[in-house]
Amino acid sequence: MINITDPIVKRFIENLHKAVERKNKNLSSSSYDDYVLENRALKLFCANKNLDPRRCADEMNDRYNTHLGYDDIIRILKASRLTYQSKRADLLNWAEEMIEAFAKALESHKAKDYETFAALRNKTIFNRDDERYRIQERIGCLMLYVKHPELDSGLDAEDVEKFGNVYMKHLLAEFSDFLKNICLRPKGSKGDKKDSQQEKIELLENMLNRSDMLLKDLQDEFDARIKESHQNDLVEFFSRLNSEKYGCILDAVLSARNGVRQLRKKNIQLPPEIGGLFILIERLAQFIRDSEINPILKPGSIQDMRFDEVESCDYEGSPFLNTTEIKHVKVLSPGWVYKNKDVQIARPRLKEVVAAQ
Repeated sequence: MINITDPIVKRFIENLHKAVERKNKNLSSSSYDDYVLENRALKLFCANKNLDPRRCADEMNDRYNTHLGYDDIIRILKASRLTYQSKRADLLNWAEEMIEAFAKALESHKAKDYETFAALRNKTIFNRDDERYRIQERIGCLMLYVKHPELDSGLDAEDVEKFGNVYMKHLLAEFSDFLKNICLRPKGSKGDKKDSQQEKIELLENMLNRSDMLLKDLQDEFDARIKESHQNDLVEFFSRLNSEKYGCILDAVLSARNGVRQLRKKNIQLPPEIGGLFILIERLAQFIRDSEINPILKPGSIQDMRFDEVESCDYEGSPFLNTTEIKHVKVLSPGWVYKNKDVQIARPRLKEVVAAQ
């Protein structure tokens, strides 16, 4: 725990509080509702790197009176590219190490400790696709209040839950500046009134220099959210299309197209009166492909799967005895994903294949 009775630490907490307060004043409720749910779930992963999605949903429901399930947490993780536990651990380990280096520098006020922190802060963590995590600074800021709640001045930790990637990025930069002024100050000037005024001037200059960057980043984030909303509309359309209410149309089109191709391979002559129906099926299938909607599994296939593979599917069969057990399952419905498999439209439906006695 950081010694918050230290006058220098007190000043840091005051500056941090003002930074959070400034950003919080610029928010509207419509802009942060989604972030609160995401950030609360991410904070649970910060507190426990080994947490699985189902347990995360249970903890969210107990702590915040939500009604989340496994799929809801998976959706949050997919949006942040954190689905794979090993890669998620890479990011969480970085954030934990970075925040502990920060805490050491804040207590020691030493330049060498600040340099260690700065090197970690500037380290890039890559996701499974070898791309930089856009959520990296966000995880770092959330980790700060998870590991050191004593730095929370009032409701700062709750206010930070409202921030997205951009505000978190600039908050991390600001509290890095505060720490830099503490650790890189010339020796012998600590507590000097003139030095305190100089610190304020430097912080104000940094804020001004960063304001244009903040506006640009906010515009980029706004554009990304507009693009994401169009994607969500498309996903919602195809999700409804494949719901049981409408007869699982995506599954039906795929099945019908495969059936037509089998008939053609066998050179079976079909009545010309239904030729237009086959053309319609092919065009519907082409429309689905052009919309970048793709099946996850091969329909009708028999596959061997472990518990962790079946967990994200609708499974019908006997329970798994352990995580290493393998069961033979038949794919009743392939499941569907959008684009690069980060957005699931429909879960696969599987049924256990029991060997005849």
